[in-house]
Amino acid sequence: MTKHASAQQSAGGWASALATDLVSGLRPLRGIGGEEMAAHRYRTQSRIALRAATRSARINGVYTGASHTANGILAVIVAGYGGYLALAGTISVGELIAVVGLSQYLPGPLGTLAATPRNVAVARAAARRVSAVLGADYVLDTRTHDLPPGRRDLHINNLSYKRLNGLSLTASPGELIGIVAYNPHDAETLVEVIAGQVPPTEYTGQVKIGDVDLHNIDAEQARSALIVEPHRTDLFTGTIGTNVTAGRPDARPDHITRALAASAADDVVNLHDDGLDHPVTDRGESLSGGQRQRIALARALVAAPSALVLHDPTTAVDAVTENIIAEGLTHFRHLGTPRAHTTVVITSSPALLSHCDRVVVLKDGQIDTTDTHENLVQNSEQYRRAVLR
Repeated sequence: MTKHASAQQSAGGWASALATDLVSGLRPLRGIGGEEMAAHRYRTQSRIALRAATRSARINGVYTGASHTANGILAVIVAGYGGYLALAGTISVGELIAVVGLSQYLPGPLGTLAATPRNVAVARAAARRVSAVLGADYVLDTRTHDLPPGRRDLHINNLSYKRLNGLSLTASPGELIGIVAYNPHDAETLVEVIAGQVPPTEYTGQVKIGDVDLHNIDAEQARSALIVEPHRTDLFTGTIGTNVTAGRPDARPDHITRALAASAADDVVNLHDDGLDHPVTDRGESLSGGQRQRIALARALVAAPSALVLHDPTTAVDAVTENIIAEGLTHFRHLGTPRAHTTVVITSSPALLSHCDRVVVLKDGQIDTTDTHENLVQNSEQYRRAVLR
């Protein structure tokens, strides 16, 4: 019974996850004509979940029917035996009435007792799944080394992973660097590695902050030194304010105000009477895609890491807002602070790229060229097709 309950929970979980992905990504799927394939995947998983639920229900039905039958037979035996004793004169009529009442009362508690094994089986199946998650080994090694003081350059040395092939790049303190990947998979792969989502055993090369490998730095210090804001970012249940200050709860009010203005998220705050106290549902579903992007960018700016990597931070906003963010990001990170911050923007937005000190172009997993946005627009037809809208 536990085995069937576990299979039902697993299949149902996968079906729910696919349904969530299908609903949340319906518009992009329609854009690329992939809704039929996505619907086919959901129908397939839904059938698997249905078969698992049917098997589990069949086992539960057989068990429930057998237990109820046994309870009924027991009640009949008790009542029948009481009647026999009454006819034999062994017990009185009053005692017979007590026995019949007892036989009518027994099915209730016996039914509850009979349902206990089924409930235990379902609970055990759920507990095993929770235990598997909580007891799973860490994908990444535990980081224990402290980050020494000094320069916080971001170094990528001879990185090879998936499509990336021997990629080397240095982002020095104070630089605002743009990265344009002609193939979006190159950008996704680079973000995964820099974010520390890939175990070091699965790629060759190094990602360093200063002179220390990223995977050797204590996790708390690594977050203060490097934050990677992915393209698909999540907000948390709470308020706009708790999401903005999630990475730095002790941030000063003036610092938060500047970050909101730089990310154009102040428009989102001003849109609601309760401002920063406006509630946010799980994953920010109560906000539009552009509002979620701006809140996530504000969160990254408030955290103020030494190095900040942004992946397509403005794809869901209009052109006017995109220009506001480009100027605000430049002033907040590189002109309005005495610290030498490093910012890497992986994007194809001309508004953002035009503010970068230099643009690194990735082609076939390698650096194709490095130049300013203006020079690349003038001299490269492929670059113009990739970034100009």
